Amino acid sequence: MILLPLRRFLVALCVAGVAASTAYLSPGAFAISKQELETSLPDSATVDKLAKVKVGLPFIESLASAASDLHDYQCFCQLFTLKQNEWKDYGGALVSFKQRELLRAEIKSLDYRNGSVIVRQSDGVLRGKGGGTLGLIKMTLKPDSRTLRLPTGFSLAKSDFLSLSNALKQQLAAGALATVSPPVKIAPFKQPVLILLMRDKNGVEETAVGTAFVHVVYLNPKTKIPVAWNTYKDGHPNAFVFFDQLDFNKGLSDSLFTL
Repeated sequence: MILLPLRRFLVALCVAGVAASTAYLSPGAFAISKQELETSLPDSATVDKLAKVKVGLPFIESLASAASDLHDYQCFCQLFTLKQNEWKDYGGALVSFKQRELLRAEIKSLDYRNGSVIVRQSDGVLRGKGGGTLGLIKMTLKPDSRTLRLPTGFSLAKSDFLSLSNALKQQLAAGALATVSPPVKIAPFKQPVLILLMRDKNGVEETAVGTAFVHVVYLNPKTKIPVAWNTYKDGHPNAFVFFDQLDFNKGLSDSLFTL
């Protein structure tokens, strides 16, 4: 009975999100509504046409290097998932990260989950606590716990920018094909973005557009830090994450990552 509420908020997290409301945070540069997601973002055919330049390990390593150069950062992660051919607003969470490996995800919600927290401490231990009346309930979590597996396919414990870049490197080493676009101005982003397309090695010869898609990552051309991330399952979109209100090198205290 004690574990169930915490399990629910963990499962709901996206790189990191739960059924939350962005009313707790003012709109940022990349904030997007469900309607904008459905009508504004390029479809798979457009992405396929834009991301034409093949890139290899050096490009993916440059993304990891850019993430490594960040001493710390905070952002609001807003998640959408595709259910029965309709995008659902899954809410979000305030995520903090500090080199090396320190991570904190704090839920911003209008329900009992508001204030729930997951922390990866300096000793590598993952700790979690509930929100509201469950705020006194704390527990240690295993890194491979299924409750940390997010709708994007990534683990919450490995959802910082450096870990995500390293996951792309592993996929490339396994035979995935990576292509990138030049900086392009597309809705709903206010600034140009690079579009990185990752295709599965077993589907690169498919003729139907999108069947081989694994990830579509939207990058800031100057910083090479993701501003949005679209994951695919079985060749079809299944989750979309927007990294909003990115704030780098804030001098975050180590005490923020202790629970």
